[in-house]
Amino acid sequence: MFEKLKRIYNKDDFDYSSGQVDPYKFHPTFYFIAKAFQVLDNEPIPIWSTVSFVAMVIDAIIGVVFAGISTFHGMQIFDIPTTTEAGIYTIVLVYKLLILSCTQLDKAQYHCFLRIMREDFRYVCAEGAKYRERFFENQLQTWKVSLASVIFTSGIAIGMSGFALMSLIFYLITRTPGDGSKRPLLVPFWLGDVDFGATPTYEIAFNFSNYCFLAYAYNYIFMIQTQVVWVRQIATKADLVIWAIQDLLQDIHPATCKGEKAHFAELIKYRMREIVSQHQSMYTLMEAYAGVYKKLLMFEQKLCGPVVCLTAYCTAEKLDEGEFNAILLLLCIATVTLVFIPCYLCTFLGIKVKSISDACWSLSFWNAGREIRPYLVLIMQRSLRPLPLQAPGFEEISIQTFSAKMTSAYSLFNMLRQTKL
Repeated sequence: MFEKLKRIYNKDDFDYSSGQVDPYKFHPTFYFIAKAFQVLDNEPIPIWSTVSFVAMVIDAIIGVVFAGISTFHGMQIFDIPTTTEAGIYTIVLVYKLLILSCTQLDKAQYHCFLRIMREDFRYVCAEGAKYRERFFENQLQTWKVSLASVIFTSGIAIGMSGFALMSLIFYLITRTPGDGSKRPLLVPFWLGDVDFGATPTYEIAFNFSNYCFLAYAYNYIFMIQTQVVWVRQIATKADLVIWAIQDLLQDIHPATCKGEKAHFAELIKYRMREIVSQHQSMYTLMEAYAGVYKKLLMFEQKLCGPVVCLTAYCTAEKLDEGEFNAILLLLCIATVTLVFIPCYLCTFLGIKVKSISDACWSLSFWNAGREIRPYLVLIMQRSLRPLPLQAPGFEEISIQTFSAKMTSAYSLFNMLRQTKL
């Protein structure tokens, strides 16, 4: 069994050494999740994806309403643990609605990404065949990273639901009749005089909260896996440009006659046209990525610090009371990890795009005519521009910004712990 999973992970049984390769078959999990969230551009929308999408929207809206009411109630009675815990779930579910809205409002950008991805696979299987091996090495790494993100996100959701079930089992084993204790819930629901500890209200709330967590993980798998594949496709596009620049002057040497000079000039012109075309396509892909993910990343940037701080604070407060809230701890770990991934990807992408400028500078351009130099200068200047992921009032998306946000969250956590609210 382990060997079979290992072969799937390494794609040992998938032949991409010859012939045309379908990107959807190379990335089957990405294809499935893209179909589920209705962002494919060349296939009809299946009914099951519409049903699941509507169900996710409905559960997110209901969850936001209940979590928001519980947060407001906690503020009214100055119950800090309830306010912070319910507030965290409100933020998380609002983010889910934002992700779902992007799948409908930004379909053009998703379609642009899928179209360019298919073009790149077709290119390396035809006229760009000399880059085929290196291209698919990159795609194999993309497959492995995206699969790891799916497993991690799924594990967090399963862990949360598992801990909720274990808490209920532990309660049923340890409780004594008449002790006044209540069955545990994932979310601190409150709605007027409704008793969420009584049957059947408790069962409905318990199953609904578990469903919300699993649906949120399913939603976030789409967000994080699509982001991984998208960013790494842009990086692979940058590699195609770099490889083409490195091969620009292959078999080119100082001309010895007019005929040879004209031949070299035409050859360089043809190769330069391919480089500029790939470079333009890379920026089209990058702008489409920014059109979808800029708002999501800015939302994460502003709220990841408070979420990490509040989950850690609630966990610490529960421990002081002799209770271990594994669900909040898992949520804290998941938030830190899943916010770090986009910051790392954007840092990686920025370095990769700037490396195009280094490739131009490393080129022996003095062996060619003057006609290519303006193009090289333009490519270098454009490659040194910052990524289109900036907005007024926000910092750049990078590991440095992530570190600053985590430092701020830790400082706020220490302050809350010392105030003894």
